Amino acid sequence: MLNKTLQKEVENGLPGPLYFIWSEEGCFLEEALSKIIEVVIASAPVDFNYSAFYPSAAPPEILNAALTLPFMASRRLVVIKDFHLFPASAVKALTPYLKGPADTTCMVVFSQKAPAASLDVGWKVYSLNIQERDMPAWLKHAAAQKGLKLSDDAVDYLIEYVGFDAGLLLMEIEKLTSLGNKTISGKDIIDSTSMMREYTTFDLVDSLIARQSTKAFRILKTLFSGRSGELPVILGTLNWHYKQFYSLWLNKGRRPAKMREGTYRTLSKYLPHFKEEDFLGIFQDLHEADLGIKSSGRPELVLEVLLVRLLQKGKGN
Repeated sequence: MLNKTLQKEVENGLPGPLYFIWSEEGCFLEEALSKIIEVVIASAPVDFNYSAFYPSAAPPEILNAALTLPFMASRRLVVIKDFHLFPASAVKALTPYLKGPADTTCMVVFSQKAPAASLDVGWKVYSLNIQERDMPAWLKHAAAQKGLKLSDDAVDYLIEYVGFDAGLLLMEIEKLTSLGNKTISGKDIIDSTSMMREYTTFDLVDSLIARQSTKAFRILKTLFSGRSGELPVILGTLNWHYKQFYSLWLNKGRRPAKMREGTYRTLSKYLPHFKEEDFLGIFQDLHEADLGIKSSGRPELVLEVLLVRLLQKGKGN
């Protein structure tokens, strides 16, 4: 678990009645939830002592679960997920309970955003966010939990080609466990990761910002190779590389400390052709594509449409 203070609280059995745990990375929230269930429910009957609610839940339903006495257990566990998506009316209806929670219930609120300053209810707040500078150490730790030892160059390659999306990095670690190697080198990453076939997503970004449409669609086809499960990874790494490009643009062409020399040389030559509105459009297109992949029956088409839109960006003055 990323937050050492929360870890200690979990080890003590989460004695408080109300917790707020937030992170922009959903995988960290899920990891925390699994540990919390183990501690609070322990050997008690789960069906009678655990309830989880989403933004579509009616406040009376949540309150009823929170006020129900535990069965063959010292406390019930009530979990509220995606609190940042709850409508204001629901939050208002829940506020009286949040200010005076029942001692027989441990309520844990999960969110991808920090709690609003105006909602002062006395809950214990813990952040599970991770800084980019801490990502290499976290990545090595996550791999170690799977029985893998990542070399420094393996970590560098993973972050370079997958970005800082923790969920995508965990997916790649899962794939690496199938290699049968206890120590993973940079060469192993190059040979195995889904992003390193004939082309990488950086090659795709290069062709997009250079407005080389034929090459861009050929690279996309190579990366995809008919496997829809790769689409979130491709989109996530596109987002990462465009963030790098935007960071370089904001720095007026000054190379960020951790940017590879080859990446810097490739991206810097395109800077004069891009404006602020281009980047705003790019990230809006990426966001819409993310939603489309999750809801569309034809995710491949969503990515093709995305490429068409991205190819229109950076036409210059």
